[in-house]
Amino acid sequence: MAWTISRRFLFGLSSSASILGSCYWGRTIYADEASAPSGEVSKKRTDPLVDHEWMASGIGGWKGVKITWYDYASLPNKNDRFASLAFRAVSMNHGSNWVYSVLSEGLRGWETSVFIYNALISTTSVVLTSFIEKYTTPLGDPAKMHPSAELKSDVPSEGYDNSIKKAFRDVDHGIVNQAQQMIFSSPLQALNTIQLSAAVQGTTAMLSFYDDESRILKIANTGDGRAVVGRPSRREDGTLYIEVHVLTTEHTSANPVEQARLLNSHPDTDIGILQKYIGRDITRAFGLSMCKWSQEVQKRMHKEYFCEPPLSNLYVQSDRDSVADGDLRPYLTAEPEITTFHVQSDDFLIMANKGLWNSLTSEEAVGLVGAWVRRKNYSLQSPIPDPTDEHIIDREILPVDLPDESEDTTIWYKRWKLPKRFICVDNIASAHLVRNALGGANIAFTEGLLKVPHPFSANNRDEIAVSVTFFE
Repeated sequence: MAWTISRRFLFGLSSSASILGSCYWGRTIYADEASAPSGEVSKKRTDPLVDHEWMASGIGGWKGVKITWYDYASLPNKNDRFASLAFRAVSMNHGSNWVYSVLSEGLRGWETSVFIYNALISTTSVVLTSFIEKYTTPLGDPAKMHPSAELKSDVPSEGYDNSIKKAFRDVDHGIVNQAQQMIFSSPLQALNTIQLSAAVQGTTAMLSFYDDESRILKIANTGDGRAVVGRPSRREDGTLYIEVHVLTTEHTSANPVEQARLLNSHPDTDIGILQKYIGRDITRAFGLSMCKWSQEVQKRMHKEYFCEPPLSNLYVQSDRDSVADGDLRPYLTAEPEITTFHVQSDDFLIMANKGLWNSLTSEEAVGLVGAWVRRKNYSLQSPIPDPTDEHIIDREILPVDLPDESEDTTIWYKRWKLPKRFICVDNIASAHLVRNALGGANIAFTEGLLKVPHPFSANNRDEIAVSVTFFE
């Protein structure tokens, strides 16, 4: 099919990405830091992203794994990088491969996001592996290091969902409750500071889980990130286009489902208190322990460990192990909403934080990746240094069904007073999306935007983190 991305092309690209990541079977990828600028001054206008402190890389070509390619890009808007991205592929003994990816964005700091980066995939993998063992029968010698097995019955989808939810809760428990216990029991102030930082800060997180044998994709979302699938298809007249499937909803006070959930459980809580404290409208998150600890714990943290004053008018979980009827859980929860989607050949998945979606609609992002594939940019060794008019993409020719512009709720292009004109010059799909979220074909504007220093940069653009996964 015209949309298929050749494994040969993509595997070649993995060795020439601008900033290479490290990929080990069954281990998380860690991206190297960008190298320092050479210091040489070019008379030509340089790519505005080249010398900026950002990460962009891709990997592909795993033997037996039905993922053609995965890439990611991350660009901060402040001195510290609040967003984290991780990826892991695990070969299971019952024959399939389980592929995980995580995208998190810190709230009030970066420490909790890094904790999620290190803990969420491994915890989810352990919980899901324990769950699937109930449905497998060992084959051959069970004493072998990696004995084979077969599924003995159909595995209920809700079992996967419940396991993933448990993993999210377990990780948040480690951040909030275990941190509290370690802080109160440890005499070491340095350790207390480290644990407290990760506990009182917070993060959104989105995890994708893909079983390449059943081709089932699950997206677990906590926060305001978004996951979108693009699916190549044909219209009745035979022309190619890409279907857009949005798999998540944002957990904010503007979400009617979240409004109903919180009104039912916390009718007397003012969301404005949380919005002011967090600095963002969010109703689900990891960490942010001051929104989850009891008043007694908050007071002790404030008195003995220089934490912030206790938050008032928030119902939180009782200190007792068994709560009485009517006692309320914390207003914030880390439990995710999970969406299940059956993947078809040539589908691709975009996962991104709020920063991307404040610039691009779901349809625009999918259309841009479709244009990137059509133009075979995956075969490039590096971004095109001197783009011409042929590299410019007008919004109206993106290979998707675009909604009316009046339905466009993105903010940045309107605030910048720029038309949405895009450009296709990158060899990495995620970098392609980042570039077009920051001005696209308005190259001079993008160059100026990225030169604005912190803290003013945070007033003019968002931190952006995005990953793109291509399925066989």
